[in-house]
Amino acid sequence: MKLGASTIAHRKLPLTLELLESYRAADIESLELCDYHPNFAYGDRNFAAGVTEALRDLQLHLNSIHIHLRNRDPSCDLASTDAAQHERSVAAHRQTVDFAHSLGGCILVTHDIDIPAPDEPNSESRLAAFVDGVRAVAGYAEDKGVRLALENIPRGFTNEPDRHVELIERIGCVNVGAVIDTGHRNLGGNPAAALRAVGRHLITLHLHDNHGAKDEHLLPGRGAIDWPDITQALRDVAYPGVFMYELNRPEDLSDLPANAAWIQAQ
Repeated sequence: MKLGASTIAHRKLPLTLELLESYRAADIESLELCDYHPNFAYGDRNFAAGVTEALRDLQLHLNSIHIHLRNRDPSCDLASTDAAQHERSVAAHRQTVDFAHSLGGCILVTHDIDIPAPDEPNSESRLAAFVDGVRAVAGYAEDKGVRLALENIPRGFTNEPDRHVELIERIGCVNVGAVIDTGHRNLGGNPAAALRAVGRHLITLHLHDNHGAKDEHLLPGRGAIDWPDITQALRDVAYPGVFMYELNRPEDLSDLPANAAWIQAQ
């Protein structure tokens, strides 16, 4: 498996060639770009061209982009039942598809899944709107080399693996799958069991650790997650993707090759 890291650890810094060089120097092979960087602009062709050139020059594989459109614009909501708002939200997501396509294609990871639990008001109407919205984005993305990965969210609709799978299967698009965030699942369940539950739908990962009480984004081994079970679960589902870390501390970057070797040797 390629060793990957999210740039979220450096989210307060501009996404530049110099920043990406630090990932290459740490022997990272694949990246997840986070759109929190202050200069990240989906509609800026010069920015996209600069990122593309940097990835090519550094020979870095682009696995994914973690999109946070509701953070950038709270009205961006694929689950909205208002027709005009829903169409604007689909258009905003299509812009992220165009950006990913301009970089050569990758996975778009999202946890903007604002659907109430099944026993709460408006659950079915917002679920139906979200399904329609993701289908529209996925259809637009299918011939552009872009896939969508829906993340498991603590206390959210996709918190429970069975609902996570049901949502993906209801969407029913070949380029829509799951990302399991090990830290998120450890706040209320078993991360390895979640990996096994999503099975063939798993297309990428967010690997990090915590002690079960808060989302700490620690280096694996510094929290309470059973990493040998994670390793076995990835083997059980024949996970084909990148070994993607999502950590908070930039100083942990240099430890990733040894940490990944330790996890995969379990």
